[in-house]
Amino acid sequence: MRLTALTICVCAGTAFGQQASRDVATTDASGARAARDFVPQFMLGETGMTNRAGLLWSYNDPISITDSVALGNGGGESWVAHSLNDKRMSKFTTAGAGVPDFVYSLASENPGTIGVAAAADASKCAVISYPSGGPISVRAFSDAGGNTPLWTYTFDGAYNNASKRNVAVNADGSRVAVAAYNGASSLIVVLDGSGGVVGTATVGTFCSGVEMDDSGSRFVLTTGDTARLYDAATMTEEYSIQTSGAGGYHRISRDGTAIAAGGFNIRAAREVNGVWQQAYAGNGSSDWFGWGMSLSGDGRTLFALSHDYGDGYLTNEHRIVDLTDGSVVAVGSYTGSGSFQNSAVASQTNQDGTIFAAASWGDASNTEPEVRIFDRDLNMIGSIDTAGSPFELDMSRDGKYVLVGSKAVHANTFGNGGNTYAYENDVDDCIADFNNDGSVNTQDVLAFLNAWTSGSSTADINNDGSVNTQDVLAFLNLWNAGC
Repeated sequence: MRLTALTICVCAGTAFGQQASRDVATTDASGARAARDFVPQFMLGETGMTNRAGLLWSYNDPISITDSVALGNGGGESWVAHSLNDKRMSKFTTAGAGVPDFVYSLASENPGTIGVAAAADASKCAVISYPSGGPISVRAFSDAGGNTPLWTYTFDGAYNNASKRNVAVNADGSRVAVAAYNGASSLIVVLDGSGGVVGTATVGTFCSGVEMDDSGSRFVLTTGDTARLYDAATMTEEYSIQTSGAGGYHRISRDGTAIAAGGFNIRAAREVNGVWQQAYAGNGSSDWFGWGMSLSGDGRTLFALSHDYGDGYLTNEHRIVDLTDGSVVAVGSYTGSGSFQNSAVASQTNQDGTIFAAASWGDASNTEPEVRIFDRDLNMIGSIDTAGSPFELDMSRDGKYVLVGSKAVHANTFGNGGNTYAYENDVDDCIADFNNDGSVNTQDVLAFLNAWTSGSSTADINNDGSVNTQDVLAFLNLWNAGC
């Protein structure tokens, strides 16, 4: 952080007439979906922190569930959406004390969906809010701007349905992609860094997710069982792949050279010499991959997390695939026990495909931690044993930080409350390789100077809390030494 700010913590008192929730995952011939039941409940609680090995902090919310999370600005900023009750967005400093820097309340809108997406290399977060019946709004925030939106974009009232994944931000925050549905078609809108419309497209079906590459020149849409790759300049479809079964969400690599789709099987494609071609096709006996697909930033590695709906969702499989030749690098699984569904919900992969994070709901016996972090040989190098079921997970480009949003109890259990977890991996950092391309050269100097000029926290090389000339000297010394 360049500026020192006064942090004020506002604690809520008792809460009446709140709701508890129970989630059930269903997988059938049409695909997968999660349904949520509610029951009114009276709850008391307070906000706090718990320090654990590898855990930077955890934040407990007595009545809300952390349903969407995003790491931004080199992993230094944690953006969190709280749903169910006391609906709001919170911003944390990832390496901070685990107390929100600021909060933006959405209680007056009472949205059924709140989603957050953040710029990897800048202080910019976009928040989509979907109140029942609309209107759907997208707001942008920054650390410097606090809880005052930088801008707001509101869809026409006819577009009254969206998903928490219907918002994406590119690496420097200069492009935001959003999507909303009007009952017949989805409107896709690309906005510039000030919220101005730079392009639109219409898709004749429900779009349940949008993800953008780092440059903002490409994005992929989740339209049921099909991943549609779009050119953001022309707002036209470039390529598509189809999987078996709808209900998942599809991915694009940070460099825009690979896309992946999951359902009852796996499909992945890469752009090689300007031509898109299938890179991998895989499946399992009775596995659902739709909620657990991720790609390395360089588009060369696929990580697929699945649950086996044939054995009551108790078996989780982890699969690493080299997309340059389609070979399976590693595969492993574990089987839980009990009546709880151990549904696979999210995975993330770092820039070069060496660190992988997986999140699932957890089984009754707690056979494995709900959040598991692996190296390329599927050795578990870290974990978070969450109190309840995770719903979302993000990881910084370098694999150093992992951010998790969860319910306070298992998803199959009625109950209020949620938790947010920030975890730091013990990664072998090569600070001189600033752009994480595996080489130390002049491109790293240029990348550092761009970050330094913008005041990004990633340019705070000496970790003194300020971005100044001392960081330039520190970086150049490391760059001269190499890695």
